[in-house]
Amino acid sequence: MNVEELVKALEAQRAENQTLRNDLAQALERLEEANARIKQLEGQAAKDSHNSSKPPSTNGFKEPMRKTQSLREKSGKKSGGQPGHPGQTLLMVAQPDHTILLTPQQCQQCQQDLSEGWLCRRERVQVFDLPTVHLQVTEYHVEVKGCPCCHAETRADLPDGLTLASAQYGPNVKTLAVYLACLHLLPLARVCQILSDLCGTTFSQASVLAACQQSASAITPVVQRIKTALQTSQVMHNDETGFRVEKKRWWLHVAATCWFTLYLAHPKRGKEATDAMEILPTFLGTSMHDSLSSYLQYTCRHALCVVHYLRELTFVGERFDQRWATEMKALLLEIKACVQRAREEGKTSLPQAVTQDFERRYTHLVQTGMAANPPPPKRTGKRGAPKKSDALNLLIRLHQYHDLILRFMHDFAVPFDNNQAESDLRMMKLRQKISGCFRTQDGAAIFCALRSYLSTMQKQGVHLLTALRSAMVGSPLLPPLLVAE
Repeated sequence: MNVEELVKALEAQRAENQTLRNDLAQALERLEEANARIKQLEGQAAKDSHNSSKPPSTNGFKEPMRKTQSLREKSGKKSGGQPGHPGQTLLMVAQPDHTILLTPQQCQQCQQDLSEGWLCRRERVQVFDLPTVHLQVTEYHVEVKGCPCCHAETRADLPDGLTLASAQYGPNVKTLAVYLACLHLLPLARVCQILSDLCGTTFSQASVLAACQQSASAITPVVQRIKTALQTSQVMHNDETGFRVEKKRWWLHVAATCWFTLYLAHPKRGKEATDAMEILPTFLGTSMHDSLSSYLQYTCRHALCVVHYLRELTFVGERFDQRWATEMKALLLEIKACVQRAREEGKTSLPQAVTQDFERRYTHLVQTGMAANPPPPKRTGKRGAPKKSDALNLLIRLHQYHDLILRFMHDFAVPFDNNQAESDLRMMKLRQKISGCFRTQDGAAIFCALRSYLSTMQKQGVHLLTALRSAMVGSPLLPPLLVAE
């Protein structure tokens, strides 16, 4: 073999080696992408209610069964009522509705007749029970008189809550129907069955719907005043959850404080829905919410729910064994405990040196996490930014929303979490399990109006059946805090 043939063979070998190197590089790149994808999918499968915002109902039947760990610290107190708690028990009343005298007829020992026996004492036993329930039918004879002057006919006025229908249900039974459907979230068929069994009559689903619509129309001015009260509040909680209307995905939005609640059903989740709620566009206080970007578009002050971040830190610490996440979680809980102690001591802020130290430790942990989770390298020949890891995405938000996350440390009026809004939304998930979706948009709107009224009244200690009956007769009660204005 001459020199030229050897050179050609060598060049062919080099070309083949280069091809193999390119193939190996591509294979390694695909393997890296596959490993990243596997890690991502394993992370998604590992998420449950203790390390993410997923509800406990999505945990399934994993083995071993995980008991959800609360992020609350132990108080050290025994479970149940604490010393000094007044308790609740059934007490006797001074004036019973009925009194029945029971007299023994003969001695239980010797069978002697006791009609001439002497009275030793009387013992009182009071029984609280419902009378036999049946509907009382009241007939009104409505007189129509002619005017001797102009010969016009004038009909006598009916009591509030009644119409000219020849036969109709009164406000009390309609109030009970709305109470069962909207407060206890029962399906219409079950509401009708309960009323039929209880009252010995037939009650149609249309009658329940009409009663709900009548109450919702009456409380419209009250709901508007609730909205105004929320607009002027110092701190407000916002959140949303999905539900179904007419077999389509809708969103239930809530704006709430510890005294007021307002719900809105809307087909959109973002800014279009919050604009339609007509609170955040003019709100000047602090809005507590999660990291949904549409909330941050408003000019009010913002605070983020720290519990959401605690769950994500739990996931990163457990799944990826990253120490910074565990230390960040401990730091946030330490700040919470420090703020709580200061509140209990009557303070309105933490000393500047303490807040500066917390800020420094927070920033240091974020920087440590960034160093442990560098951004992925740019991909050649592929469009779009490379996908970031869960840990890096969390770190970016911890850095970007630093002030919003620690708002509770600087302003004691801001809570640590968004539990107020989440608890106000929880009833919708319960309703979905019991009654399913809404068949009409009007039905969803009526439900939201009534729940806004009932939730507000319940927070302010008003008897709900009394409040609903006032709406049924067309004179709805105002929440006590609005009456005091």
